[in-house]
Amino acid sequence: MADNLILRPLTGCNAFDQRIADFSDLSDAQEQEQARSRIWDEYGVEGAVFISDMASFSSTSRKIGVCHFLKLIHRARQIIAPLIAATNGTLLKCDADNCYAFFEHTDDAIRASFDINAALFASNDTYPIQEQIYLSIGIDYGRVLLIGSDDYYGDPVNTASKLGEDLAIKSETLVTDRAIESSSYVVPELAERMTARISEIEIQYVRIPMTEAATK
Repeated sequence: MADNLILRPLTGCNAFDQRIADFSDLSDAQEQEQARSRIWDEYGVEGAVFISDMASFSSTSRKIGVCHFLKLIHRARQIIAPLIAATNGTLLKCDADNCYAFFEHTDDAIRASFDINAALFASNDTYPIQEQIYLSIGIDYGRVLLIGSDDYYGDPVNTASKLGEDLAIKSETLVTDRAIESSSYVVPELAERMTARISEIEIQYVRIPMTEAATK
């Protein structure tokens, strides 16, 4: 069985995947550092990472069934994708109920979170409660490996994922302090400044009130 196993490429970008494969074959520390530098020189960019997660995936799937939730995922993507594009972002991929986007500027990422939640609130008004969609969103800023318009890797990706998936509640946007510092966004007085530790990583972030997303 294992002899027939075909592994998917790491990203599907042949040039990047080959760089990583070559890097993995190196044992000399100096050669490793040179290869690492080449990878970052070719693919490293600075910007805002936006990751959204649909609230109540597990409980909704168990109560109503996964087909119902897949329908909601489909509807959510139809709302999210055009609004990411409209706020100067690149929607890199959607995986199950998560969406991953990259923005050059944090302000655009925050604006996208407001616009998407506002659009979902408006859409929810036309559906019964079991058909309503809510997102939690995490935003971070920093240097990442951006592989074309398909994927990204780096500490900001990990951090935004933890914010969006583990810490944010429905219709809430959590933004790291370093992302706020890279923006012109004025944190509202009602926003809470928080510190969390997940998987031995300390994250300092701002909890933007849900009303901020609803009224912008």
